[in-house]
Amino acid sequence: MDVEVRFAATEDEREAVYRLRYETYVEEMHLYTRQADHSRRWLKDADDAQAHMLCAKVGAELVGTLRVHLGGDSALPESLAARFALERFLPLVPQEQICMVGRFMVRQDMRGTAVPYRLIQESIRFQLERGQELAFCDCQPHLLNLYISLGFRPYLGTYDHPEFGVMVPLVLVLRDREHLEWVGSPLRMLLPAGASDVPERVAPVLAKARGVLSQEVSDPDSYWREVHGLMGHTRPTVFAGLSEQELQAVLASSHVIQCAPGDYLIRRGQVARTVFVVLSGTLEVRDGERVVATTTEGEVLGEVAFLLSTPRISDVCATGNGARVLCLSEKSLRALIDSSSRAAALLLLNLSRALAHKLVQRADSPSK
Repeated sequence: MDVEVRFAATEDEREAVYRLRYETYVEEMHLYTRQADHSRRWLKDADDAQAHMLCAKVGAELVGTLRVHLGGDSALPESLAARFALERFLPLVPQEQICMVGRFMVRQDMRGTAVPYRLIQESIRFQLERGQELAFCDCQPHLLNLYISLGFRPYLGTYDHPEFGVMVPLVLVLRDREHLEWVGSPLRMLLPAGASDVPERVAPVLAKARGVLSQEVSDPDSYWREVHGLMGHTRPTVFAGLSEQELQAVLASSHVIQCAPGDYLIRRGQVARTVFVVLSGTLEVRDGERVVATTTEGEVLGEVAFLLSTPRISDVCATGNGARVLCLSEKSLRALIDSSSRAAALLLLNLSRALAHKLVQRADSPSK
């Protein structure tokens, strides 16, 4: 498949990007319904004016896009600067060497092809050519492992996006060759010769990050001990019957995130199928304004979408003092099913039991 990737050069090409956004966000994901222009069937915002729009085409069809803001072009959008807490980095790196990446999407039938990586690759090539040192973006929890494998790092915890729910801010230190080689990032092949002192300058900021724990960027033994400690003495029932070795296989590529009070871990209609295990705190399962159930330590969330391969059926919001949850990606769980029949069988049985238990509870409490 021949994929052409280049920046939109005309207004017609930019409008094609807005239409792809509409098809992806509004029609497929049921997001941005209030902001979209339904008569034109497109989605654009004020931040588009100063952005570079990268387009991926197969033949004459636009199949993917990505937006880049360069700090050297103009003032970075204030909303994005606040979202990524740029005040932590600006004393260390001038704005002219900082960029932000967003609105990354690929048409549904092209997501398993080379198109997503080609967009990322050309974006990074462009950023390096323009002298950028830091690239910021964010992602939903189920995409965290993908971004980490490319070299992005969580540094800020999470925040609640009004459309997507819980999101993880990430930063890529573009010329940190040592880190890119350590994670095996394919982007390391794009690095020019020569060294940069920016990785050393920002290292103290990244070292303080504790809001997100990931096996992908941790020493495996340290991560294993930390997750064990967070689970406490009583193992969550979803892991019942698993040996220590099998549990490690289940937790491969997992991560832990902290949700602040009011954060939406899950929003109804989302297509992501991550399974969440509550390590501490409480979350409410909501049907509109009605609270259907309260989920606490040791319980599972998101199993319906995973088991049925369907979009989310309820909203789930952190309450009280917030919640810490273990995230098990659909991809890693599917890989477990293919590679370890006994561990997969036990996990699927435990997920089914957890779902059955919830159904019994709700049948006994019809008022909820």
